[in-house]
Formats: sequence, structure tokens, C-alpha cells
Amino acid sequence: MRSVLVGAWIGGAALVSACGTDPEPVTVLCTDFRVGADLSDAEFGVGKALEPSYVAFAQAAGDLAATAAMTLREVGSSCRGLAVDLGADAKDGRLAGLVEPDLSKTWCAMAVERFALVRPKLEAAHYDVKVVLPRCAVDVDYQTTCEARCKTDASCVEASNEERCPVANREGLCPGLCTGTCQGAETAPAMCEGFCAGTCFGTCGDDDASRGTRCEQTCTGTCNAGCEARDGKGMQCDARCTGGCSAALVAAVCTADLLPPRCAGDVDCQRSCKASAAARASCSGGSFDVLVDPEARKDASLARVLGAMERHLPALFVAARGRAKLLSDDASDLVDSAGNILARTEEIGQKGAACGVLIGQTGDVASKSLKTAIDGAQKVAAVVADDPAP
Repeated sequence: MRSVLVGAWIGGAALVSACGTDPEPVTVLCTDFRVGADLSDAEFGVGKALEPSYVAFAQAAGDLAATAAMTLREVGSSCRGLAVDLGADAKDGRLAGLVEPDLSKTWCAMAVERFALVRPKLEAAHYDVKVVLPRCAVDVDYQTTCEARCKTDASCVEASNEERCPVANREGLCPGLCTGTCQGAETAPAMCEGFCAGTCFGTCGDDDASRGTRCEQTCTGTCNAGCEARDGKGMQCDARCTGGCSAALVAAVCTADLLPPRCAGDVDCQRSCKASAAARASCSGGSFDVLVDPEARKDASLARVLGAMERHLPALFVAARGRAKLLSDDASDLVDSAGNILARTEEIGQKGAACGVLIGQTGDVASKSLKTAIDGAQKVAAVVADDPAP
């Protein structure tokens, strides 16, 4: 990506030098690109045909950079907090002179080291972690609005957001029959007349299971985890329904990338819109609990370890198992699109070339920050959960 951007910049520089010295050549600065800002009205000085793709690319780079900075900040802070709370020296010589992202990378490595030292004590207390990841939903409204500017046929009517969301990833309140999974929680159980993947409170099959039994047949009470229909016909669901509903979902979100648009358009523009939607994803809900023998919590030193885990690990698991999945593919696609967009040097112009260099530098920093944050979070999550990172 960097080599393409440099090539574009050289092309812009050649245009300036070809003008001679009369009038005097001027320095072209890019003041329209700002990380995290709305760039829909930005003027990049590119050709009209290229403008939708270029603006979408700039917006995606800015959005990813903002998300990468936030993720690195959260992961670095959590790794530092976990490492120090588990006994690491805040003035460890390995930290001297480091700046981001290397600073966060080192803190995460130290967190892994410190956890390895306390793990034997945790294992003696039969520890386990129970992680319910928050629902991370892409910003489908932004994506479809952005894609509308990429269309080559203005009369084409795009499929609805719900139609474009994979059925298994459609989630919301279902006013009809939930044909997928009805998801409750311990604090807000769902009414369930199907198979309960968690704990059923009520009648479980032919047996009375009024308090806390896993239903191997049918739960006719409430369920604190996924409730699935046995007959495939669906069930009434008073909690969040995932995977389809006989009526339109209320407060619907999509927990995966939208399916490709059916209206033809500039592919690089559409990729940039998709990357922005992933970068703007919102994550809500979720929980993190450390389970140990009840008596073990009376040990003061172990209680401090558990407290450190409960304070600092949630953010690391969100980065490792939540945002990582949404961002990785889209960030890679954006790099490919950048090469195609910035290779159109005859349409970029001087200002577009200058902005291309700035956007490229921003993307390079964002890529390193995001990779460092996710790698560090995954290493900590893997050692804590004794599970290789996905």
C-alpha cells in the first residue's frame, strides 16, 4: 500500500514540476482528511468519476484509524493493569523508551508472564472463565447509505438491510415466532418452550425442574441461555431472537457483514463502505466471570488475582474475540482497494495525491496499532482461557 501511495505522490509532484516556475509552484497540503471526522463533504480535488470511491476510501481509513487507536488504548491499559496488579514492576527496564504500539505489546507480553506465575494457584482452586461476548453489530445504516453513492445505476433499488444480513446473524425482538434461537440471560431469562442450552427454570420435559436444571428435552419455563425450537417451527420469544422471525424484527441488528449489494457499483467504493461499517460497529451486553471453588475466595492473595482478572480481562476478550473478527477481513480488503483507487493517477490531481500520502501514512499506523492490539489481546485471552486464539 505504501509503495502505491508513494507512486501516486510522485505522480502529483511531476504534475507540479511540469508547470515550470511561472507561476511559482505551490506546496499542496491536505487539510480535508481528519481521523474520526465525517468526510462526506470533504473536497479532495479528484475527478468526478473517482470522487465517490476516493471519499469512501478516505472515510474508511479514518474510521479504521479511530477504531485502531481506541482498541490499542483499551488493550494497552488492560494489559498494563493486569500485569501490575499481578506483581509486574511498572518501571521494568523493558519498557524504557518505548512508544506505542511497542509499549502496549510489551505490557501484554508481561501480562502473559505474570499470569503464568499465578496460574498454578488458580488451577488448584479449579478455576474456569465464563465469557459471554458482547454483541458486536456493524453499522448497516451507514454502509447502505454509503453504498448508494457507489451505484452505477441510480434507479436500482437495493435489498433491505434485513434481507442482506445472513439469517443466522439477524437479531432483534421478535413480535412473531422466533425460528432461530431465543437468547436470555441469568439476569433476564427468556420464556422458552424448546430446548434450553443453559439452565431451565420451570418444567423440563416430563421432570419437574423448578430450579436450575439443564433440559435435554423441552423446557416450558424460562431459560438463561439459548432456547432452540425442537420442531423447527419457531416459538414465542420474549427476549432477543437470533436467526429469523416470522415477522419483521424490532430493534434489529446484524452481527456479521452484510451480504454483497445486488445493485451494481464501484467495487472498491463498496469495499470501503463495508470497512467503515465494521469500524463503526457497536458492542453491547456480554459478561465475564471467573469461577473457582467457593472456599478459595477466602484466600486474600487469590482474591487479589481474581479481582485483577475481573477488572482487566473483559476488554481484552472483547478485542480478541469480538472486534478482531469484524475488522480483520475488511481491513485487508481496504488495502486492496487503496491500491486500485490510488493507481488512477490521471484522476487524482495534486491535492488528491497529497491527501493519498497522508491517508496512506494514517492507514499504515492504524494497521500496526490494530495488529498489535489484537495480537496482544489474543495472547492474553488464550493463556487465560487455555484456548488458542481464533
